[in-house]
Amino acid sequence: MNTYEEKDSDKIYDRRLMARLLKYLLPYKKYFIISFLILILIAFFAIALPYILKYGIDEYINPSIKIIDISNFPELRSEFSIKYKKYVIETYGDKILIKSYNIDKLLPRHLRMLKSKQSIGRDFYAIFPKTKNNNNLAKKYPEIFQSFGKYYIISQSDLRKITIEDMRILRQNDIQGLLKLGILFLVMLIFRFTFSYIQIYLTQYAAMHSMYDLRMKLFNHLQKLPLSFFDKNPIGRLVTRITNDVNALADMLGEGLITLIQDLVMMLTILIVMLVINYKLAIITFIVLPFVVFFMVRFKVEIRKVYRAVRIKLAKINVILSENISGIKTIQLFHQEENKFRQFKTITKEYFNAEKNQLKVFAIFRPLIDVMVHVAVALIIWYGGGEILANKMSLGVLVLFISYAHRFFDPLYDLSQKYNIMQSAMASLERIFKLMDVKPEKYGYVEKTPTIRIKGDVEFKNIWLAYNKDDYVLKNINLKIKAGEKIALVGATGGGKTSIVKLLSRFYPFQKGEILIDNKPIIGYNLSDLRQNIGVVQQDVFIFSGKIRDNITLYRDDVSEEEIIKAAKYVNADKFISKLQNKYDEDARERGSVLSAGQRQLLAFARVLVCNPSIFILDEATSNIDTETEILIQDALQKVMENRTSIIIAHRLSTIQNVDRIIVVHKGEIVEEGNHQELLKQRGLYYNLYRLQYKNDAI
Repeated sequence: MNTYEEKDSDKIYDRRLMARLLKYLLPYKKYFIISFLILILIAFFAIALPYILKYGIDEYINPSIKIIDISNFPELRSEFSIKYKKYVIETYGDKILIKSYNIDKLLPRHLRMLKSKQSIGRDFYAIFPKTKNNNNLAKKYPEIFQSFGKYYIISQSDLRKITIEDMRILRQNDIQGLLKLGILFLVMLIFRFTFSYIQIYLTQYAAMHSMYDLRMKLFNHLQKLPLSFFDKNPIGRLVTRITNDVNALADMLGEGLITLIQDLVMMLTILIVMLVINYKLAIITFIVLPFVVFFMVRFKVEIRKVYRAVRIKLAKINVILSENISGIKTIQLFHQEENKFRQFKTITKEYFNAEKNQLKVFAIFRPLIDVMVHVAVALIIWYGGGEILANKMSLGVLVLFISYAHRFFDPLYDLSQKYNIMQSAMASLERIFKLMDVKPEKYGYVEKTPTIRIKGDVEFKNIWLAYNKDDYVLKNINLKIKAGEKIALVGATGGGKTSIVKLLSRFYPFQKGEILIDNKPIIGYNLSDLRQNIGVVQQDVFIFSGKIRDNITLYRDDVSEEEIIKAAKYVNADKFISKLQNKYDEDARERGSVLSAGQRQLLAFARVLVCNPSIFILDEATSNIDTETEILIQDALQKVMENRTSIIIAHRLSTIQNVDRIIVVHKGEIVEEGNHQELLKQRGLYYNLYRLQYKNDAI
């Protein structure tokens, strides 16, 4: 079987599939590695920016100082000079200055000792250096300014007694410090923007190039699949593999996977930093995590159901649209617009309801996560506010934790989109590799030497063919065709005529027998060599979008302008081409919509001449063209058959009376053989077919 089944994967990560995808990513691994390293830098900036705010609040906006008396604890002197040195600003005799937010850095036993002797005062102080301006202010407010070594200290309650103008002078250093922090903040924002741009560009660059390679390999693989595969698989589905499914993988590599990694790095980093800064407040913050995990699991189950329903309904809409647009002529001819509209309305309504269900899931999930974030913030304010009131934590730490809480839970807002991207990509990846696993035809090695030239002797020996097991459409076919001989295959529709000629080009494998060309089994020929020596004009000539000349050469670069015109003139195609506005540069449009059936067939004859095959096959279809064009086609046919082994599948018996032999095929078997007159004399099946077509004429 050359079919493959499709199903949407329930996984958002499949190690086996990702391992196969990895070989397409390896050529661009340096871009992904650099992108990942930049992600770490971006995470650093995301962590550092809130910390700058915290530092600005604690150092410049609200710089609180505690005065601690250690005169009763001489054993603590070494502790403060060694262990707590980085937390202490200055030491003056038995008094030390320590920033309020560093109080909780003291060991619990040390903190209890100091509190028991009331060595830690209740008041907070602001500290200012002894500058010239501050010295003048000290003289103006002697009852407020207290000298403490090289600093002035002022209690927080006394700061309210200083005028705004004097406060600006007093806090000049703080203002300058905030300015420097503001500049640093801006510079870091610029760096973050720059690194984000580079990271996104590198990721998308690598993703697009790797998917370009995959798309090209997939297209090349499709071209080498046997014709039987395309008989059993809808073309629209195969087109979707190369377009939509590859795009889904590109989305995963460029947005879903990389962004997911970035979010995980960010969340892990924030978690560590919060635990280091204040593990108690961090634990309080993450009390809501079990609830978030529960909601995420529920969301995963529900979104999988509704997402699959949306995909199924959308696929039905695509099918209906494709059928209706392709068959619009038939719909209008039989006045079925209203029926088709009702049909489309029904499936569109189903799609609308499926999307509405998806929206409901999102509408519940997103607010729930939002509530969890605000609950976490409320817990931070409750616990952190209490710590601030108890002189155990600074305001900057509280602001920092609130900012980190939002940054920690923000990635969860995007979870739904990332989940859809990852699940869709895994399903697409599974379908792509299932298609890649279909075995292609064995073309053999294409050498750089010129293609071999086949003489044209053909022999079918005891050929049996079944498209489905044991359902034979050809039975014991024995047929010899000499090089240069012209034969015709006739018989009722479905008798096996087209199957015989398809076997000659190795479009289908046969179950029994042997086919020889020039006394050599066709299986022994390089497939490219074999098909380049066989020229086929199909019953329904396919015209590609593009210029007339390209439809003659089939985009070959080795065909000159002279050869194109010569071939067209030889088969009478030049007669209508010369009348076109742009002649050979005229756009044939999709499927040759601007050309008649006869003109398309004349172009097909020109194709054959340009290829110059040894064997010519015609699936004749001239019943729907005018008499003048039919005369041109018959003339072209005689010219193309010159000096070539020719096989014609005849639908109108009047067109084959001059061939060398006529082969009558009935129900998969050859039942009669001879020229026109010989077969009429036999009064067999050929005679009956001829009599049915020309029942009013004497035989």
